[in-house]
Amino acid sequence: MDAAQRGDRNAKARLEELRGPLAAVADAGDLEARSLLGGIALEYDEDAVAALRHFTLAAEQGHPAGQRGLAYLLSTGRGTQRDPERAERLFTSAAEAGDSHAMFNLAMMHLTHTATDHMSAQAVMTLLMTAAEHDVSEAAGVLGDWFSEIGREVDALAWYERAAEGGHGPSMFATAVRYRDAVGTDRDAVRSLMWFLMMLHVGNGDGLHESHQLVSDMSDQQIREAARRAHSPEWAEALITSRRQ
Repeated sequence: MDAAQRGDRNAKARLEELRGPLAAVADAGDLEARSLLGGIALEYDEDAVAALRHFTLAAEQGHPAGQRGLAYLLSTGRGTQRDPERAERLFTSAAEAGDSHAMFNLAMMHLTHTATDHMSAQAVMTLLMTAAEHDVSEAAGVLGDWFSEIGREVDALAWYERAAEGGHGPSMFATAVRYRDAVGTDRDAVRSLMWFLMMLHVGNGDGLHESHQLVSDMSDQQIREAARRAHSPEWAEALITSRRQ
């Protein structure tokens, strides 16, 4: 589905092939398949009403991913009326069952003051850390923001880079800036440029301007090494040429 969303024709065709078998498995009672259908309806088809039907069927039988999906719809009002209190209960149930994305969603409800129950800052941080440790890159990015706000830049960089490694575009930018400006670490122009360039892989061009400025005092070898680490060595020559101009 991720590849199909990026426009991969083979992935789109394969996803269409899988819909029928997946629906058959879901109709036979497989709750994971039912929740997956909800995710496809929501994220790929952009059909919140269909997603609501799938997530509700799974959530009513206690499936954590179904509970989380339904909670998301209730918290945003997509496909149904907003019901933040019910959303919070569902996120809590899914989080208690070990759903790391639900942990992140529940933590964000508290951080954005949309939750009704009280939760301590330490408990919210624990939710975020657990989610981040289970590869929810957005949670690691929020932890980076949190530690940066209290001046713990070494910790902030560690979480930002973890989020960046998970494909979180804003954290790639934050990581690149810190290596460029020596915030929480020594200056490392190669690593900085690598992360600015890596942003292009996730469809985020915000690092391009900074890349052109950064290469002004870098050697050709450094630029090529950064582009190699960013898995796009062809970008090196374009940056070298633009710098010389």
